[in-house]
Order: sequence, then structure tokens, then C-alpha cells
Amino acid sequence: MASSRAPRKNAYENTPVAMEKYTNTYEPFLVEVMAVRTWQCLNGCVSLDWTYENCVVYSIRTLAPAFRITAFLTGIYLIVLNQFALSWPVIFRYNLFLDNASMKPGNVTLNVCMLLWALDFTFMATAYAYAWSNSKRAWWRGWDFLGFRPHTTLLVLFYSVVLGAVALVGITLTHTALSHMWHARNVWFAVLLLQQCVMLVVSSLGDAISIGSPWGVQRASRVASVLLSVRLRGLVPLTVIFSIASVFSSWPPSYCLQC
Repeated sequence: MASSRAPRKNAYENTPVAMEKYTNTYEPFLVEVMAVRTWQCLNGCVSLDWTYENCVVYSIRTLAPAFRITAFLTGIYLIVLNQFALSWPVIFRYNLFLDNASMKPGNVTLNVCMLLWALDFTFMATAYAYAWSNSKRAWWRGWDFLGFRPHTTLLVLFYSVVLGAVALVGITLTHTALSHMWHARNVWFAVLLLQQCVMLVVSSLGDAISIGSPWGVQRASRVASVLLSVRLRGLVPLTVIFSIASVFSSWPPSYCLQC
């Protein structure tokens, strides 16, 4: 007799009570359950019904990829300006440390913020590399004797390179905003960082909407589902908190604009 815990194919059920059937996972992780509950709250706290979607969920689903692309294009634009249009460098012009002993807490805050942003971009790139490269296509004729799908290998390499570049651009953009805030007290880079936080929150909520149901990201890759859920419930709140703290560290209460 087969084990009752064995995975079933196409076992998704549009049920109002069973999270396991909604995600087609017999033992979903806590972060995955919390991600689905986040979507459920955004959807008006209705039952687990993937056929219903209110205007909030629809708007987030539409805006999330647009915000992610916008952040990437902003980083590309900054890199192009740095290389071809500006007479002095913007990228990596400053580091994230000040020699002033009184600013050591601020040094810690900004470097922790930078670390969280780097982890966030890494989690995002890794999750989507797993999800997008998990091909379900048939074997190429004549290649089955190799024991692996060559087109899957090519997809893994392609998406790893593309999403790795996306992560590097995002990390570069964030480092530039933080360093110019910290050293030059440039308010426009603070605005850029806060806008990036808004886009981060919306895009991560878009990931929560994509977990569960037959069209969810976990259908392509369970690893991607877990990584995006950890990012939503763990990394994103900490990243936003430390980003706001970094802004206040750059303009502390004792800061004097005329001094």
C-alpha cells in the first residue's frame, strides 16, 4: 500500500480549508503558509479561492513586475551615466564608513542595511533562477542518452547569468544611494532609497500572491517558493526598517544644515 504522504500529481484543490491541497504540499513550511495568508488578507480575508481576486491583489500583481523592472532600469541608467556622461564618478565614489568616532553606530546601521539589501537581491535572483529554469519540456531528439536535458542546462546558465546581473545592478544602486547619503548628505539619494523600499514591498507582496494554486511558483520549484517566502516574511521587513534607520542616521537630530 502506497504511503499517504507520497506526493500526488495535479492534486491542487480550490478548497477553503486545506492549505496542503491549495499548495499541493503535504508539509508546507511556516513561511509558505504565512505568504499564502498574506495573499488571503490582501484579497479581503476570503477563503482559499484562486478564482477570486479583488482590485488590491490585481493592482499588486500588475505593479510588482513593473516596479522590479523599474528598479533594474534605474540601476542601468545610473551605471550608463557614470560611465559616459559624468565627469566624476558616482558609483563607488564613497564607502560606507566615516572616521568620526561618534558616527560608529551609523556605520553599523548602514553596513547592516547594505548586507540586508545584498541578501534580498541574492534571494530574489536565486529563487527566480530556480523557478524559471525548471523546464517541463520534452527531451530533445537524440539527447536522451546523455541522461540530462541540454536545454534545461542552457536555461539554468542563461537565467543564472541574467538574474545574477540583475542582483549586481541592484546592489550597486543601493550602495550608491547609501554611500552618497552617508558622506554627501544628498537628499535625492535618500528619496531614491525610500522609493526603492516601496518598490521592494510591492514586488515582495507580488511574490506572495504567486505562492499557492496550480499556477504558483512552488509548482515549478519548491526551493523558489521557500526562498521567496523567507524573503517576504523575514528579509523585507528588516531591510525596510534598516533603510529608514539609515536615512535617520545620515540626518541625525544633531545635524545642522548650515554648520
